[in-house]
Amino acid sequence: MASLESGINSRSEKPRRLLWLVTLLIAAACLHQPVANGALQVGFYDGTCSRAESIVKDTVRAAVSSDRTIAASIIRLHFHDCFVEGCDASLLLTGSGTEQTAIPNQSVRGYGVITDAKSQLEASCPGVVSCADIVALAARDSVEILGGAPYDAETGRFDGTAPGSNVLAKLPGPNMTVEEATPFFTNLGLTQEDMVTLLGSHTVGVSQCLFFVDRLYNFKGTGKPDPSLDVSYLAKLQSLCPDVTGDTTNVALDENSEFAFDTSYFRNLQASKGVLRIDQEIANDASTSGRVNTLSASSNTFGADFGAAMIAMGRIGVLTTGNVRAICESS
Repeated sequence: MASLESGINSRSEKPRRLLWLVTLLIAAACLHQPVANGALQVGFYDGTCSRAESIVKDTVRAAVSSDRTIAASIIRLHFHDCFVEGCDASLLLTGSGTEQTAIPNQSVRGYGVITDAKSQLEASCPGVVSCADIVALAARDSVEILGGAPYDAETGRFDGTAPGSNVLAKLPGPNMTVEEATPFFTNLGLTQEDMVTLLGSHTVGVSQCLFFVDRLYNFKGTGKPDPSLDVSYLAKLQSLCPDVTGDTTNVALDENSEFAFDTSYFRNLQASKGVLRIDQEIANDASTSGRVNTLSASSNTFGADFGAAMIAMGRIGVLTTGNVRAICESS
C-alpha cells in the first residue's frame, strides 16, 4: 500500500511541478516587458534592472559636466518625442523620412546621451529598459541637475518601431498665440495650465534667431518690432540678431539664467522680456497671465507643478504593445 501511494503521489506531483515551472517562466517573461495597457509606475525596473535609473542619471550628469547646454536639449527631446505619436522614442529613429528630418526637429540635440545610456543598460540588463523610458528618465534628471525640483518619473513604456508622420502639424510653433497653441496640448489630454507650466522649461536653453527675428524687425508684417517687447531688451536682442532675415545664432531664452531651472523665466515675461512670441503671449493673454503670476511668485509651486505636468506629458500615447529596441536608432 505504501508503495502504491508513493507511486500515485509521484505521478500527481509531476503535473503540479510542470505547472509551477510554466508559471515561473511566464512570470519571468513578464518581468522583462514594459507594463501593458499603459500602466506606468514609479520604479518599474527595481526588480529587473535595479541600477537602471542610476545608470541614466550618471550618464546625464557626465554629459552635462562636459556640456551644460545638453540638459535643456534633453528636456526638449522628450517634449518633441511625446507630442508626435506619443512617448515611444520614435524620434530617435534615424534615416530618410524619420521624425528627425522634420524642420522642427532638425535642431533637437541629446541623442548621443540616450545612446550612451542605452549601451550601458544593454551591457548590464540586456533587453530590459526601453529607449522611451530612458528619454523620460533623462529629462527628469536634466531638470534636477540644473536645480529644478526632483519628481518621480514613471516607467514601463514600450518602444515604437516606426517614425511618426506629419510632425509639423503636431508640434506647437514658437510664433503662436495662446489661442493657437492651446489645442496642441488639450488635444493630447493636457490642460492650458500644463501648457504654461511646461513652457517654464524655457527657463533653460536657447533659441536660434530665426525663430523670433520677426518680432525684432517685422512683427506681423508691420515693418516694426513687436510693441510688447521691453525697449531695452529689444535693443539687446537686435544686437544679438542683426540679420533681419534670421540666422542660427543662439540666444538664451531666460536672460542671465539659462543654466538654472528656476522661476526667473516667468519674471522676465512679466517684465516684457520674453524671447519667443509664445513665451510673451502667455504673460499678456488674460487666460494665462494669472498662471504666469502664480508660478513666478513661488518656486515651490513651479517645482511641484512642473513635475506633475511632466508626468502627465509622459503618459501621452504610451504603447500597450511593441518591444524594447536593442538599439534606439533602429527599429
